[in-house]
Amino acid sequence: MRKGVRSGEVLVILTLFLISLLFFYDLFEDRFLLTERDLSAYFIPPRFFWLNSLKDGDFPLWNPYQFCGHPFFANPQNTLLYPFNVLYFLLPFDIAFNWTILLHFFMGGMFCYIFMRGLKASHTASLLSALIFMLSGYLLSIHSLLNTLFSVIWTPLILLFFKRSLDRPQFKNEILVSLFMTLSFLGGGIEIVYGNVLVLFLMTIFSLLHPGGTWRREIFLRSRSLFVITLFFFLLSAIQLIPFLELWMNSIRAKGITYQEATTWSFSPKDFILFFLPDFYGYFLDMKKYWISQCWLKTLYIGGLPFILSLLYFFVPSSDPFRRRLFLSFLFLSLFLSLGRYNPLYPLVFHYVPFFNGIRYPVKFLYLFIYVLSITAGLGFEKLREFSRTNRGKGLKSLFFTLSLLSAFLLIFFLLNHQGIEAFLKGKGIDFPNYNHLSTNLYHAKRFLFYLALFFLLLVIGHELKWKGWVRGLLLFFLILDLFGSMGFYGKERISDYFRKTKIQEMVSREEGNFRVFSTPKTISMDTPILTSHPREIEVLKEKHLPSFNMLFEIRDIWGIDVIRLRRAEALYQTFIHSPSISATRLLDLYGARYVISLTPIEDESRFELVYAAMEGLEGKREELLKGNTIKLYKNKNPIVRASLYKNYKVMDEQSILRRLSSPEFDPESEILLEETPRILPSETKRVKGEVRVIKESNQRVLLEVISEEEAILFLNDTYYPGWKAFVDGKEERILRADYLFRAIVLPKGKHEVEFIYRPLSLRLGMFLSLIGFLLMMGCLFKEYRGKDQR
Repeated sequence: MRKGVRSGEVLVILTLFLISLLFFYDLFEDRFLLTERDLSAYFIPPRFFWLNSLKDGDFPLWNPYQFCGHPFFANPQNTLLYPFNVLYFLLPFDIAFNWTILLHFFMGGMFCYIFMRGLKASHTASLLSALIFMLSGYLLSIHSLLNTLFSVIWTPLILLFFKRSLDRPQFKNEILVSLFMTLSFLGGGIEIVYGNVLVLFLMTIFSLLHPGGTWRREIFLRSRSLFVITLFFFLLSAIQLIPFLELWMNSIRAKGITYQEATTWSFSPKDFILFFLPDFYGYFLDMKKYWISQCWLKTLYIGGLPFILSLLYFFVPSSDPFRRRLFLSFLFLSLFLSLGRYNPLYPLVFHYVPFFNGIRYPVKFLYLFIYVLSITAGLGFEKLREFSRTNRGKGLKSLFFTLSLLSAFLLIFFLLNHQGIEAFLKGKGIDFPNYNHLSTNLYHAKRFLFYLALFFLLLVIGHELKWKGWVRGLLLFFLILDLFGSMGFYGKERISDYFRKTKIQEMVSREEGNFRVFSTPKTISMDTPILTSHPREIEVLKEKHLPSFNMLFEIRDIWGIDVIRLRRAEALYQTFIHSPSISATRLLDLYGARYVISLTPIEDESRFELVYAAMEGLEGKREELLKGNTIKLYKNKNPIVRASLYKNYKVMDEQSILRRLSSPEFDPESEILLEETPRILPSETKRVKGEVRVIKESNQRVLLEVISEEEAILFLNDTYYPGWKAFVDGKEERILRADYLFRAIVLPKGKHEVEFIYRPLSLRLGMFLSLIGFLLMMGCLFKEYRGKDQR
């Protein structure tokens, strides 16, 4: 019996694995790389950067290629400590990247299956739930949002072992919950981790309302379980959590974001139809709809069967109403948060629940709704089998048969009267641009009715034949076919195309020196079309020269792509780009930007020289093309060098410095602005005689050789951030914040070796706490197992 069960489990898990491969089958036709939406610009470049850094023995605590330098390890979305990164050291980059995504689809299904088996569900019901979760539109949509995908899939195991810790408190179960929570956090989906914390809290409250022993003892035991889990999660994740909190406190998220930004991409009640008719409103056909409608999830399709079975679970009398109420509370919590601005109570959540004023896109909390729908669909199927075995549910059988006939009748009506229905709906305005193209919506409607009629019929046959194996197999087979309708809903590019340099990147990377580049906001905007002879999406994206793509070729940029940007970096950049023109201030020079990539022609020839325009293959006169939206590369004639010596300084407060920097009178070559008085006297001397050379540099280390003929202030236009240390001839020197964002130190007269090293206290504290947590965990486990042996 045990061998049979084990072989059955292995067969189911193998089935899930093969189905996940089949879902992405066309990736194996060539050396393709998944590049849908955020993957190409937001997720691939950072992974390529940290992989090459680690292979070179240079741990990427800091990213020198974006934002004039930016904390890298501290952001959990870069997933440096995520265990599955080991694949990148075993396989070529593209294969490892794709397989990481594929394996998480498989694991999502497998963990859901394990959860169902933990509830004593049958193989078929467990597999049904796993397939719904694994092939749902939600999971497919987040394949391009890796931080969410890597965190969501651990939810089944977190809930399963927390349920066990509540049912029978054991340290082993509590530790497993802490470990899975830590893995979820290391996956980078902070909002998902927060959502799961709320779920655990809700489960604890429900368990106290349904105690199995004395009231006080149950309160103590279950509260203790939650406390132990929280404590060990904090300790085990501290190596990532503490640096992240430091980054958060220095970021644009620390004081919260606007309510409008926080509620962008809320789940509108009218979007409920998207569970059955993909992209009914044509959100992805018009960029005007992109930000005002819910476009975070590319598809929500999950079909009719999960809802049928889930409704059956909730509305048919149950022997365990407590579990049913718990699942209902999960659904309510998920919808309550996902509705965002469509929820009249959400402002209270935004203002009074910790951290919610820094969380964007409420629709992401729909993960819990999809997961509970998958689970309750499997449990609903178990009820059907129970009714069939006990010869009950004849009324349900009649209802299913009637609904099958009704669905079939509607399908036939749509097929026979296609033109009439099309004309009627067009007359009502249910067509592009207010909706998706009518032909697409009618196809999806007919497809939905076909599967609805088929599933209702299979439920009738299954009940009549007491769910024989072949009927169960047919139900699962057609469920897979239905959900495979979203197959191919992802973008891919050949790896050779993705990593091919543009002409501009070739020109810039050939030039030596410590300089940066700048792509104008209009150039990198997805709303701005460009003139190019390469209309493919990936080519257009590369021609726009998004800052993150420069990381692939170690080109430094004054800006970057990151959701947790430093507050001061954001403020200075916004001041710069909202200047009347690029020539109105000297901020571009202060950034050390030698090249500007722009769609708009730059007229100031005294400061900028046009060195290239991407006009190959375009028809028209050169003068006209230069005036149009062609990509142009300009060389800045006067960028300041990366490190230089000053004695002419002014001490101002933060806001005064920002105003001074944006003034046309500010000259970055002759003065430096500080927020505290250094130990040397100011001088009207514009520049100090001397020489500064960059000798060596790595991700978190800059070594300079400096010769100064007098005591001076050494300025480095790299981002100021806690954790950076400066050493002059081996002796530590205090780093001053200069020109609002950058670094400076006081330097004695003479020849010196100056070293800037990034040694964040937050990381060392986090490592210490995680080590304590690990040792404490091992000690407690040893004590528990030793106690069992003695008994």
